[in-house]
Amino acid sequence: MKVSIKNWQVLAMSVMVALATSCDSNNNDNPSTEEVLGGEGNILLETTLKNIDGASGQTYLQQISELSGTLDLSKGIQTGFSSTLSIVGNDVYLFPETGTTGKQCIYKYQHTAKGIKHVGEMQIIPNSSPYNLVQVSATKAYVPLYNLGKVMIINPTTMQQTGEIDLTPYAHGDNSADPAAGLIRDGYFYLALDQIGANWMPYDDYRQIDVAVIDINTDKVVKIASEKETALCFPTRPHLKDMIFQNEQNDIYIACAGYFGYNPEYVKTGFVCIPAGSQSFDASKTWDISKTSIEGCPYKAVSIYNCKYLGNSKVAAYVGVMELMTDNPYTARNSLPVIIDLKNKTIKKIEGIPYTDGHSVAIECHNGEVYFSSYGVNAAGIFAYNPTTETVKQVLSSTGNIAFFHFFE
Repeated sequence: MKVSIKNWQVLAMSVMVALATSCDSNNNDNPSTEEVLGGEGNILLETTLKNIDGASGQTYLQQISELSGTLDLSKGIQTGFSSTLSIVGNDVYLFPETGTTGKQCIYKYQHTAKGIKHVGEMQIIPNSSPYNLVQVSATKAYVPLYNLGKVMIINPTTMQQTGEIDLTPYAHGDNSADPAAGLIRDGYFYLALDQIGANWMPYDDYRQIDVAVIDINTDKVVKIASEKETALCFPTRPHLKDMIFQNEQNDIYIACAGYFGYNPEYVKTGFVCIPAGSQSFDASKTWDISKTSIEGCPYKAVSIYNCKYLGNSKVAAYVGVMELMTDNPYTARNSLPVIIDLKNKTIKKIEGIPYTDGHSVAIECHNGEVYFSSYGVNAAGIFAYNPTTETVKQVLSSTGNIAFFHFFE
């Protein structure tokens, strides 16, 4: 079972993950700064055509002008399987795929309505596993290195490293605290630490939430905030930026994945909170959702696979269902779309969106609607949910797994 559990982290990256590739294997090794690729439009998508094992396949990056009809991959750029990206404005940062060897780099592209243009790149330490970028300013950004337990400081304009933050002193059990996703509030970078072991799951003797609080002016760790009372663990998945978010009151909420539904003796999952004006957790705001019934279905959540804060205490999410787990985590359709109410402590199934596998759990908001990618048995693609009317319609069909999408303004 540990082999499957370890592989889940690779899957985790391909859930919404997109497009980055090693410098050696990119189909466009010497991209022209004048050439635009990937098609026209202001909607960026990453799609995976997985093999029967679910753990391999081909991944494509492209732009489209609207969500309608059936997705055509003919203009897609083939990229690394199970890779991730971050977007800042019109800048697209592509990270190396998980598990590759040899020379690796981060690519920087720029979105235009006519296509994607290569504008820079930088070499990184092989298998250091950067999965995201948080921009501090035009000349400074943080790139957590998941496997090394460090944060690389770079100039995103020149794509050069300018510094480093060492988090190895705060690791439990090994040399990496597994820095995942984070956000900046009031001059401090709040960076979730997954603290996982060799099997890519939390340590059984360390079920807690750790967050490194980093001063963005000095790049120093001022404290490690910990929430130990409720035994929630695995705060954020490193490629999913919206699993850490702020509400209207500037409270920071963090979604916790737990054991992804692999450990029947540990099913805790939910949210923890660092209130506005504080650098410490408020345990009274912690919510273990595994004990809450889900309206509209007989299951309870054993993991949060992804989420998106909608406002007014509402969260759109994909939650994991243990009863629907199979021996192959790459193909199991055990991800359930729900609306979570943080204030009233309720969870409701969204009718009309199929149960999906782990490759398609993307959630985005645009023009008042919430969009979910899903790879169901009878329908696959992108589905639009109206939070006012609670109605659902499929807006794009796909023969593959849409793992990521983004709306450029």
